Amino acid sequence: MHYVPGILLTVYIILGPAVAIPARCQATGSELPAHRQVVISIKGMMCSSCGQEIEKSLKKVAGVGTVKVDVPNDRATVSYDERKVTPRQLAESIRKAGYEASLPTEAIPAAR
Repeated sequence: MHYVPGILLTVYIILGPAVAIPARCQATGSELPAHRQVVISIKGMMCSSCGQEIEKSLKKVAGVGTVKVDVPNDRATVSYDERKVTPRQLAESIRKAGYEASLPTEAIPAAR
């Protein structure tokens, strides 16, 4: 691994098909962001515009990485930094946008 000034290297240790944990950056010794992923069930979406509205709302939340809203299956998959935001806060953002949101019992680490 080569160190390039000004570039953060993302290194993950893969523990299975859908599990990854952050590793330390060898160049600086700092801990990388704690990325996790959660699938949130959503009720009230009628079309792709609803999905776009939810995606826009979630992306405004600090700590949110990627958002994929699946309108036909009534859910959103969100990757986030657990040091900045919780799944409850993500669900609350969806509720504020006018939709019902329910969380699974446990969030899993994001696979990268």
